[in-house]
Amino acid sequence: MVFISIMTPFLSLAFMLSQFLRSSPAVIAPNLRSELGLSVTELSGMPAALFLGSALMQLPVGVLLDRFGPRQTISGFLLITSIGILGVSYSYSAIGLIVTLFITGCGIAPVYMGLIVILSRWVPRDRLAAASSIAVAISGVGLLLSATPFAWASSLIGWRETLKLIGFGVAILSFVIWLVVRDRPPGSTHSNKKPTSLGETARGLIKVLSDTRLYGLAAVASVSVGSFLSTRALWTGPYLNDVFGLDIIDRGNVIFVLSIAWLFSALIYGPLDRLFDTRRGVVTVGAIIMALSFVLLSVNRSESIIVVTGFFVLLGLSASFSGLIFAHARSLFPDTHTGRAVTAINLFIWTGVFIVQVITGEIVSFFPTDELGRSPEIAYQTMFSVLAISLFIAVLIYRRTEDIPPSKDIDI
Repeated sequence: MVFISIMTPFLSLAFMLSQFLRSSPAVIAPNLRSELGLSVTELSGMPAALFLGSALMQLPVGVLLDRFGPRQTISGFLLITSIGILGVSYSYSAIGLIVTLFITGCGIAPVYMGLIVILSRWVPRDRLAAASSIAVAISGVGLLLSATPFAWASSLIGWRETLKLIGFGVAILSFVIWLVVRDRPPGSTHSNKKPTSLGETARGLIKVLSDTRLYGLAAVASVSVGSFLSTRALWTGPYLNDVFGLDIIDRGNVIFVLSIAWLFSALIYGPLDRLFDTRRGVVTVGAIIMALSFVLLSVNRSESIIVVTGFFVLLGLSASFSGLIFAHARSLFPDTHTGRAVTAINLFIWTGVFIVQVITGEIVSFFPTDELGRSPEIAYQTMFSVLAISLFIAVLIYRRTEDIPPSKDIDI
């Protein structure tokens, strides 16, 4: 337990960092739009590039985690993240931002999967959903930091200088993780099996992809995470700026409250599968409430910031059930296929986030902007409607997936 208590803060910091980087564009998006003269399509392409980088690296990361372990993989990729962040801070064009954000996305790709691998080795199987949810909740601090604190720092010293400081800090974190993290508990049996190659992993992934049960999990995971992250990481800031005229600090405050709700949600979801003895049921209810929150945003006619903040709070409170989806996947597949199933779901998630951001960007850009580059309210209402419909469809697909109660899910 000494090792886990030492390495947990630094792994949590890495996870916080990944959440911060995925969410920070929402606060400064309107500033980037005005400073660099970006179009709506270019604006949506920036965070989409980050998520595309994470998606494309899922398969290689799975091989690297197997061959070198989470410790070396995460620490090495954090150096790439540092380079990407510093590149973003020195970019003065849309293409520069897109390329450096893509590099940053590649760099943070192994953080969540590596953490899941470590938890699966240190935590009992029936406690994995709770442990994963706690880890997600801790990472939510990164969401909080990307809201009001990032807005405050950006207004004080500028977003570029803020990112430079973060970039150098990530390089230091990379070294610390390499120094303190251990891949397995002391005394655990380590398999002498030769690590799988990229080709073997690809063939194993194809085998998992042939299992139709995977697609229900993939549908709800990709659409729910894609919808929430696209809203939280990109569109909340422009929506509050264009429709309600909020400045960077006020936008940051609303996003901060949304992030608090999401963090609280992660803590709540953790034990619910064991409390109700169902994972599919809990995920279904959460996804439906998410869809209803988008419905409320799409039909909202109130000019009150309090009202719209309440809708965003409802979204945050319902959105953090991804840990249960991974626990559901582990219950359906044998231990020999769990890693491949997680890799496949991660691949669907980050590809889904990328696709959702591209589609929402096209939806918003379909409506003409005013002389200040602001999109009309109907553009965002249409986008929220599409997200709601997509979630309802994803739930219908997911409901066809077998549900193994936690009480029957035991280590074999």
